[in-house]
Amino acid sequence: MTMATDIKKKLLDEWTFSWPIMNVLIGGRSSIDLPEIQIAGLDEATTFLKSYGYDPDKTHDARLMHAAICEAISFIERWLMPKEWKGGNHPPDDVLLCSDARNLLLWACDRTAENQRRRIWSCAVLRVMHTIAHIEGAFRYSSIDVARDEIVARIQSVVAHDERGDAWVQFDDQRIRLYKLEWKTQKSRDSVLLKLLHKRANVAETIYDMLGVRFIAEHQSDVMQIVKLLQKSHVISFPNAIPSRSRNSIIDPDAFCALVEQLRSDYMMGKLSSEEFQIRMESMELPPPEVDKENLHSGTEYRAIQMTCRQLIRAPRPLTTLRKSLQNELEKMPLGNVFSRHLAELVSVLRNISRLSGDDEFSFFPFEIQVMEKSAWSINTTGKASHTKYKKSQLRAARRRVLNEILT
Repeated sequence: MTMATDIKKKLLDEWTFSWPIMNVLIGGRSSIDLPEIQIAGLDEATTFLKSYGYDPDKTHDARLMHAAICEAISFIERWLMPKEWKGGNHPPDDVLLCSDARNLLLWACDRTAENQRRRIWSCAVLRVMHTIAHIEGAFRYSSIDVARDEIVARIQSVVAHDERGDAWVQFDDQRIRLYKLEWKTQKSRDSVLLKLLHKRANVAETIYDMLGVRFIAEHQSDVMQIVKLLQKSHVISFPNAIPSRSRNSIIDPDAFCALVEQLRSDYMMGKLSSEEFQIRMESMELPPPEVDKENLHSGTEYRAIQMTCRQLIRAPRPLTTLRKSLQNELEKMPLGNVFSRHLAELVSVLRNISRLSGDDEFSFFPFEIQVMEKSAWSINTTGKASHTKYKKSQLRAARRRVLNEILT
Protein backbone atom coordinates (compact mmCIF):
# COMPACT_ATOMS: atom_id res chain seq x y z
CA MET A 1 0.00 0.00 0.00
CA THR A 2 1.21 3.52 -0.82
CA MET A 3 1.51 6.22 1.82
CA ALA A 4 -1.45 8.07 0.26
CA THR A 5 -3.56 4.91 0.53
CA ASP A 6 -2.51 4.45 4.16
CA ILE A 7 -3.48 8.04 4.95
CA LYS A 8 -6.78 7.61 3.14
CA LYS A 9 -7.64 4.40 5.01
CA LYS A 10 -6.68 5.98 8.33
CA LEU A 11 -8.85 9.04 7.73
CA LEU A 12 -11.81 6.96 6.58
CA ASP A 13 -11.49 4.74 9.66
CA GLU A 14 -11.34 7.78 11.93
CA TRP A 15 -14.54 9.15 10.43
CA THR A 16 -16.51 5.92 10.51
CA PHE A 17 -19.14 6.02 13.25
CA SER A 18 -21.54 3.47 14.67
CA TRP A 19 -24.57 5.74 14.42
CA PRO A 20 -26.91 3.60 16.58
CA ILE A 21 -24.37 3.64 19.44
CA MET A 22 -23.82 7.38 19.01
CA ASN A 23 -27.59 7.79 19.37
CA VAL A 24 -27.41 5.96 22.71
CA LEU A 25 -24.58 8.16 23.94
CA ILE A 26 -25.75 11.58 22.78
CA GLY A 27 -29.23 11.12 21.30
CA GLY A 28 -31.16 9.92 24.33
CA ARG A 29 -31.86 6.44 22.98
CA SER A 30 -31.80 3.47 25.34
CA SER A 31 -29.30 0.70 24.63
CA ILE A 32 -32.00 -1.94 24.94
CA ASP A 33 -33.74 -0.37 21.93
CA LEU A 34 -30.73 -0.89 19.67
CA PRO A 35 -31.69 -3.02 16.64
CA GLU A 36 -28.33 -4.80 16.82
CA ILE A 37 -24.87 -4.76 18.35
CA GLN A 38 -21.56 -5.57 16.73
CA ILE A 39 -19.13 -7.80 18.59
CA ALA A 40 -16.60 -9.65 16.47
CA GLY A 41 -15.46 -12.51 18.69
CA LEU A 42 -15.00 -13.99 22.13
CA ASP A 43 -12.18 -11.60 23.09
CA GLU A 44 -14.26 -8.56 22.19
CA ALA A 45 -17.26 -10.00 24.07
CA THR A 46 -15.01 -10.41 27.14
CA THR A 47 -13.77 -6.82 26.83
CA PHE A 48 -17.34 -5.59 26.42
CA LEU A 49 -18.47 -7.34 29.62
CA LYS A 50 -15.44 -6.11 31.57
CA SER A 51 -16.23 -2.57 30.46
CA TYR A 52 -19.81 -3.13 31.58
CA GLY A 53 -18.54 -4.17 35.00
CA TYR A 54 -18.35 -7.98 35.03
CA ASP A 55 -15.33 -10.19 34.39
CA PRO A 56 -16.52 -13.49 32.85
CA ASP A 57 -13.17 -15.11 33.73
CA LYS A 58 -13.85 -14.63 37.46
CA THR A 59 -15.94 -17.40 39.00
CA HIS A 60 -18.08 -15.09 41.14
CA ASP A 61 -18.88 -12.75 38.23
CA ALA A 62 -19.64 -15.69 35.94
CA ARG A 63 -22.11 -17.01 38.51
CA LEU A 64 -23.78 -13.61 38.80
CA MET A 65 -24.20 -13.39 35.03
CA HIS A 66 -25.51 -16.96 34.83
CA ALA A 67 -28.03 -16.14 37.56
CA ALA A 68 -29.10 -13.07 35.56
CA ILE A 69 -29.61 -15.23 32.46
CA CYS A 70 -31.82 -17.64 34.41
CA GLU A 71 -33.80 -14.81 36.02
CA ALA A 72 -34.27 -13.04 32.68
CA ILE A 73 -35.62 -16.17 31.00
CA SER A 74 -37.90 -16.87 33.95
CA PHE A 75 -39.18 -13.27 33.95
CA ILE A 76 -40.00 -13.43 30.23
CA GLU A 77 -41.87 -16.70 30.75
CA ARG A 78 -43.86 -15.59 33.82
CA TRP A 79 -44.61 -11.94 33.00
CA LEU A 80 -44.09 -11.03 29.37
CA MET A 81 -45.46 -14.01 27.46
CA PRO A 82 -46.94 -16.73 29.70
CA LYS A 83 -49.62 -17.72 27.15
CA GLU A 84 -47.24 -17.78 24.20
CA TRP A 85 -44.70 -19.76 26.22
CA LYS A 86 -47.27 -22.45 27.06
CA GLY A 87 -48.14 -22.53 23.36
CA GLY A 88 -44.55 -23.45 22.49
CA ASN A 89 -43.07 -20.04 21.71
CA HIS A 90 -39.97 -20.15 23.90
CA PRO A 91 -36.21 -19.83 23.38
CA PRO A 92 -34.21 -22.49 21.55
CA ASP A 93 -32.23 -24.89 23.73
CA ASP A 94 -28.97 -23.00 23.10
CA VAL A 95 -30.42 -19.97 24.85
CA LEU A 96 -32.32 -21.88 27.54
CA LEU A 97 -29.17 -23.76 28.57
CA CYS A 98 -26.70 -20.89 28.09
CA SER A 99 -24.40 -20.30 31.06
CA ASP A 100 -21.99 -17.77 29.50
CA ALA A 101 -23.21 -14.26 28.70
CA ARG A 102 -20.52 -13.95 26.03
CA ASN A 103 -22.34 -16.54 23.94
CA LEU A 104 -25.55 -14.50 24.14
CA LEU A 105 -23.65 -11.43 22.92
CA LEU A 106 -22.16 -13.34 19.99
CA TRP A 107 -25.49 -14.97 19.10
CA ALA A 108 -27.17 -11.56 19.21
CA CYS A 109 -24.74 -10.44 16.49
CA ASP A 110 -25.30 -13.49 14.27
CA ARG A 111 -27.59 -12.36 11.46
CA THR A 112 -27.49 -15.56 9.39
CA ALA A 113 -30.93 -16.79 8.36
CA GLU A 114 -30.56 -20.23 9.97
CA ASN A 115 -29.79 -18.66 13.38
CA GLN A 116 -32.42 -15.90 13.32
CA ARG A 117 -34.52 -17.44 16.11
CA ARG A 118 -31.49 -17.79 18.37
CA ARG A 119 -30.47 -14.19 17.61
CA ILE A 120 -33.81 -12.57 18.48
CA TRP A 121 -34.14 -14.61 21.68
CA SER A 122 -30.58 -13.73 22.70
CA CYS A 123 -31.42 -10.06 22.19
CA ALA A 124 -34.56 -10.39 24.33
CA VAL A 125 -32.70 -12.11 27.19
CA LEU A 126 -29.89 -9.53 27.08
CA ARG A 127 -32.40 -6.67 27.35
CA VAL A 128 -33.87 -8.13 30.53
CA MET A 129 -30.41 -9.00 31.91
CA HIS A 130 -29.33 -5.38 31.49
CA THR A 131 -32.30 -4.24 33.56
CA ILE A 132 -31.62 -6.87 36.23
CA ALA A 133 -27.98 -5.77 36.48
CA HIS A 134 -28.99 -2.21 37.28
CA ILE A 135 -31.54 -3.32 39.86
CA GLU A 136 -28.85 -5.40 41.56
CA GLY A 137 -26.35 -2.56 41.34
CA ALA A 138 -28.47 0.16 42.91
CA PHE A 139 -26.32 3.13 43.83
CA ARG A 140 -24.83 3.07 47.35
CA TYR A 141 -23.13 6.07 48.89
CA SER A 142 -20.75 3.89 50.92
CA SER A 143 -18.68 3.45 47.75
CA ILE A 144 -18.12 7.14 46.96
CA ASP A 145 -14.37 7.15 47.63
CA VAL A 146 -13.76 3.90 45.76
CA ALA A 147 -15.95 5.10 42.88
CA ARG A 148 -14.12 8.41 42.58
CA ASP A 149 -10.72 6.71 42.34
CA GLU A 150 -11.85 4.11 39.78
CA ILE A 151 -13.75 6.53 37.53
CA VAL A 152 -11.05 9.21 37.58
CA ALA A 153 -8.41 6.59 36.75
CA ARG A 154 -10.47 5.30 33.84
CA ILE A 155 -10.93 8.79 32.37
CA GLN A 156 -7.29 9.73 32.94
CA SER A 157 -6.20 6.64 30.99
CA VAL A 158 -7.09 8.44 27.73
CA VAL A 159 -5.88 11.91 28.72
CA ALA A 160 -2.29 12.91 27.95
CA HIS A 161 -0.30 16.13 28.37
CA ASP A 162 2.51 17.23 26.08
CA GLU A 163 5.67 19.15 27.01
CA ARG A 164 3.82 22.48 26.70
CA GLY A 165 1.15 21.33 29.13
CA ASP A 166 -1.57 21.01 26.48
CA ALA A 167 -4.10 18.23 27.13
CA TRP A 168 -5.10 15.61 24.57
CA VAL A 169 -7.65 12.82 24.39
CA GLN A 170 -5.93 9.87 22.77
CA PHE A 171 -6.57 6.21 22.05
CA ASP A 172 -4.68 3.88 19.71
CA ASP A 173 -3.09 6.15 17.09
CA GLN A 174 -5.70 8.91 17.17
CA ARG A 175 -5.66 11.95 19.44
CA ILE A 176 -7.67 15.13 19.77
CA ARG A 177 -6.22 18.32 21.20
CA LEU A 178 -8.23 19.89 24.01
CA TYR A 179 -8.69 23.59 24.55
CA LYS A 180 -9.36 22.90 28.21
CA LEU A 181 -10.08 20.04 30.61
CA GLU A 182 -12.16 20.71 33.71
CA TRP A 183 -12.92 18.35 36.59
CA LYS A 184 -16.07 18.82 38.60
CA THR A 185 -15.36 19.01 42.34
CA GLN A 186 -16.64 15.96 44.17
CA LYS A 187 -19.63 16.59 46.40
CA SER A 188 -18.91 16.03 50.07
CA ARG A 189 -21.00 13.60 52.06
CA ASP A 190 -22.63 16.52 53.90
CA SER A 191 -23.47 18.13 50.56
CA VAL A 192 -25.04 14.89 49.33
CA LEU A 193 -27.07 14.58 52.53
CA LEU A 194 -28.26 18.16 52.25
CA LYS A 195 -29.29 17.69 48.66
CA LEU A 196 -31.20 14.49 49.49
CA LEU A 197 -33.06 16.21 52.32
CA HIS A 198 -33.89 19.14 50.01
CA LYS A 199 -35.12 17.10 47.07
CA ARG A 200 -38.79 16.16 47.06
CA ALA A 201 -38.05 12.69 45.69
CA ASN A 202 -35.42 12.02 48.36
CA VAL A 203 -33.85 9.20 46.39
CA ALA A 204 -30.13 8.52 46.12
CA GLU A 205 -30.37 7.49 42.46
CA THR A 206 -31.45 11.01 41.48
CA ILE A 207 -28.03 12.50 42.24
CA TYR A 208 -26.02 12.01 39.06
CA ASP A 209 -23.31 14.64 39.28
CA MET A 210 -21.26 13.37 42.21
CA LEU A 211 -18.32 13.33 39.82
CA GLY A 212 -17.88 14.89 36.42
CA VAL A 213 -15.42 15.99 33.77
CA ARG A 214 -15.74 18.59 31.02
CA PHE A 215 -13.83 18.20 27.74
CA ILE A 216 -13.55 21.46 25.80
CA ALA A 217 -12.40 20.90 22.22
CA GLU A 218 -10.97 23.25 19.62
CA HIS A 219 -13.44 22.47 16.82
CA GLN A 220 -17.08 21.43 16.58
CA SER A 221 -16.23 18.18 14.79
CA ASP A 222 -13.74 17.33 17.55
CA VAL A 223 -16.66 17.14 19.98
CA MET A 224 -18.04 14.13 18.13
CA GLN A 225 -14.59 12.57 17.84
CA ILE A 226 -14.10 12.85 21.61
CA VAL A 227 -17.42 11.10 22.26
CA LYS A 228 -16.37 8.38 19.83
CA LEU A 229 -12.94 7.90 21.46
CA LEU A 230 -14.42 7.74 24.97
CA GLN A 231 -16.69 4.92 23.83
CA LYS A 232 -14.08 3.17 21.68
CA SER A 233 -11.57 3.13 24.55
CA HIS A 234 -14.25 1.77 26.93
CA VAL A 235 -13.91 4.79 29.20
CA ILE A 236 -17.68 4.88 28.92
CA SER A 237 -19.82 1.81 28.36
CA PHE A 238 -22.75 2.74 26.13
CA PRO A 239 -25.22 0.29 27.74
CA ASN A 240 -24.50 2.06 31.04
CA ALA A 241 -25.44 5.50 29.70
CA ILE A 242 -28.65 6.97 31.16
CA PRO A 243 -30.72 7.92 28.09
CA SER A 244 -33.09 10.25 29.96
CA ARG A 245 -30.12 12.40 31.00
CA SER A 246 -28.50 12.54 27.58
CA ARG A 247 -28.54 16.08 26.16
CA ASN A 248 -27.08 17.48 22.97
CA SER A 249 -27.37 21.19 22.31
CA ILE A 250 -24.13 21.44 20.32
CA ILE A 251 -24.61 19.81 16.94
CA ASP A 252 -27.50 18.30 15.01
CA PRO A 253 -26.48 14.60 14.73
CA ASP A 254 -28.51 14.03 11.54
CA ALA A 255 -26.91 17.01 9.80
CA PHE A 256 -23.47 15.96 11.09
CA CYS A 257 -23.99 12.39 9.86
CA ALA A 258 -25.08 13.59 6.40
CA LEU A 259 -22.15 16.01 6.07
CA VAL A 260 -19.55 13.48 7.27
CA GLU A 261 -20.82 10.80 4.91
CA GLN A 262 -20.86 13.28 2.02
CA LEU A 263 -17.29 14.41 2.72
CA ARG A 264 -16.13 10.80 3.11
CA SER A 265 -17.74 9.97 -0.23
CA ASP A 266 -16.06 12.95 -1.93
CA TYR A 267 -12.74 11.95 -0.40
CA MET A 268 -13.03 8.31 -1.51
CA MET A 269 -13.88 9.43 -5.04
CA GLY A 270 -10.83 11.70 -5.16
CA LYS A 271 -12.78 14.97 -5.18
CA LEU A 272 -10.93 16.10 -2.05
CA SER A 273 -7.29 15.75 -1.08
CA SER A 274 -6.34 14.58 2.42
CA GLU A 275 -5.53 18.15 3.40
CA GLU A 276 -8.83 19.48 2.00
CA PHE A 277 -10.74 16.71 3.73
CA GLN A 278 -9.21 17.54 7.11
CA ILE A 279 -9.73 21.29 6.65
CA ARG A 280 -13.41 20.77 5.77
CA MET A 281 -13.87 18.60 8.86
CA GLU A 282 -12.17 21.09 11.18
CA SER A 283 -14.03 24.09 9.75
CA MET A 284 -17.54 22.64 9.79
CA GLU A 285 -20.12 24.73 11.61
CA LEU A 286 -23.48 23.04 11.94
CA PRO A 287 -26.50 24.31 13.88
CA PRO A 288 -27.54 22.72 17.16
CA PRO A 289 -30.52 20.36 17.15
CA GLU A 290 -33.99 21.71 17.76
CA VAL A 291 -34.69 22.58 21.39
CA ASP A 292 -36.10 19.62 23.29
CA LYS A 293 -38.99 21.27 25.11
CA GLU A 294 -39.43 18.23 27.34
CA ASN A 295 -35.91 18.48 28.67
CA LEU A 296 -35.73 21.65 30.74
CA HIS A 297 -32.99 20.65 33.19
CA SER A 298 -30.75 23.56 32.32
CA GLY A 299 -30.84 26.95 30.65
CA THR A 300 -31.81 27.05 26.98
CA GLU A 301 -28.61 28.89 26.09
CA TYR A 302 -26.32 26.24 27.58
CA ARG A 303 -24.56 24.40 24.76
CA ALA A 304 -22.93 21.03 25.37
CA ILE A 305 -23.17 17.32 24.89
CA GLN A 306 -23.98 15.98 28.32
CA MET A 307 -23.83 12.28 29.09
CA THR A 308 -24.59 10.66 32.42
CA CYS A 309 -22.92 7.27 32.57
CA ARG A 310 -22.64 4.58 35.22
CA GLN A 311 -19.76 2.43 36.28
CA LEU A 312 -20.05 -0.74 38.33
CA ILE A 313 -18.01 -0.10 41.47
CA ARG A 314 -16.74 -2.81 43.77
CA ALA A 315 -16.05 -2.19 47.44
CA PRO A 316 -15.17 -4.71 50.19
CA ARG A 317 -18.14 -5.87 52.23
CA PRO A 318 -17.96 -4.90 55.92
CA LEU A 319 -17.62 -8.59 56.85
CA THR A 320 -14.70 -8.91 54.45
CA THR A 321 -12.94 -5.96 56.09
CA LEU A 322 -13.62 -7.44 59.53
CA ARG A 323 -12.32 -10.86 58.50
CA LYS A 324 -9.07 -9.45 57.16
CA SER A 325 -8.60 -7.36 60.29
CA LEU A 326 -9.16 -10.40 62.54
CA GLN A 327 -6.85 -12.47 60.35
CA ASN A 328 -4.07 -9.90 60.85
CA GLU A 329 -4.58 -10.02 64.62
CA LEU A 330 -4.62 -13.81 64.57
CA GLU A 331 -1.28 -13.95 62.80
CA LYS A 332 0.27 -11.85 65.61
CA MET A 333 -0.85 -14.25 68.36
CA PRO A 334 1.42 -17.02 69.69
CA LEU A 335 0.58 -20.60 68.72
CA GLY A 336 -1.47 -22.53 71.27
CA ASN A 337 -3.21 -19.47 72.65
CA VAL A 338 -6.77 -20.43 73.65
CA PHE A 339 -8.20 -17.16 72.42
CA SER A 340 -6.45 -17.58 69.05
CA ARG A 341 -8.28 -20.88 68.50
CA HIS A 342 -11.66 -19.17 68.92
CA LEU A 343 -10.54 -16.30 66.73
CA ALA A 344 -9.46 -18.76 64.03
CA GLU A 345 -12.91 -20.35 64.14
CA LEU A 346 -14.54 -16.94 63.73
CA VAL A 347 -12.27 -16.12 60.78
CA SER A 348 -13.20 -19.47 59.21
CA VAL A 349 -16.92 -18.71 59.60
CA LEU A 350 -16.50 -15.29 57.99
CA ARG A 351 -14.52 -16.85 55.14
CA ASN A 352 -17.32 -19.34 54.49
CA ILE A 353 -19.84 -16.50 54.40
CA SER A 354 -17.66 -14.72 51.83
CA ARG A 355 -17.65 -17.82 49.65
CA LEU A 356 -21.43 -17.56 49.41
CA SER A 357 -21.82 -13.80 49.03
CA GLY A 358 -18.43 -12.79 47.62
CA ASP A 359 -15.81 -10.54 49.18
CA ASP A 360 -17.11 -7.41 47.48
CA GLU A 361 -20.39 -5.60 47.18
CA PHE A 362 -21.04 -3.67 44.00
CA SER A 363 -23.20 -0.80 42.83
CA PHE A 364 -23.57 1.37 39.76
CA PHE A 365 -22.14 4.83 40.37
CA PRO A 366 -23.22 7.67 38.05
CA PHE A 367 -20.83 10.26 36.68
CA GLU A 368 -21.33 13.08 34.21
CA ILE A 369 -19.32 13.87 31.09
CA GLN A 370 -19.71 17.11 29.17
CA VAL A 371 -18.13 17.76 25.78
CA MET A 372 -18.21 21.11 23.98
CA GLU A 373 -16.09 23.28 21.70
CA LYS A 374 -14.39 26.42 22.98
CA SER A 375 -16.94 28.84 21.46
CA ALA A 376 -19.73 27.06 23.32
CA TRP A 377 -17.61 27.03 26.49
CA SER A 378 -17.21 30.79 26.18
CA ILE A 379 -20.99 31.24 25.85
CA ASN A 380 -21.65 28.87 28.74
CA THR A 381 -19.30 30.66 31.09
CA THR A 382 -20.68 34.17 30.34
CA GLY A 383 -23.62 34.21 29.33
CA LYS A 384 -53.37 9.91 35.97
CA ALA A 385 -54.90 6.47 35.05
CA SER A 386 -55.76 3.67 37.55
CA HIS A 387 -52.90 1.65 38.97
CA THR A 388 -54.16 -1.50 37.27
CA LYS A 389 -54.32 0.17 33.87
CA TYR A 390 -50.94 1.72 34.53
CA LYS A 391 -49.41 -1.69 35.30
CA LYS A 392 -51.04 -3.16 32.20
CA SER A 393 -49.65 -0.31 30.13
CA GLN A 394 -46.21 -0.96 31.61
CA LEU A 395 -46.49 -4.64 30.75
CA ARG A 396 -47.54 -3.91 27.17
CA ALA A 397 -44.66 -1.50 26.74
CA ALA A 398 -42.20 -4.02 28.20
CA ARG A 399 -43.48 -6.76 25.91
CA ARG A 400 -43.06 -4.55 22.86
CA ARG A 401 -39.61 -3.40 23.92
CA VAL A 402 -38.13 -6.77 24.87
CA LEU A 403 -39.96 -9.11 22.52
CA ASN A 404 -40.64 -6.95 19.47
CA GLU A 405 -39.13 -9.36 16.93
CA ILE A 406 -40.35 -12.46 18.75
CA LEU A 407 -43.98 -11.34 18.91
CA THR A 408 -43.99 -10.17 15.29
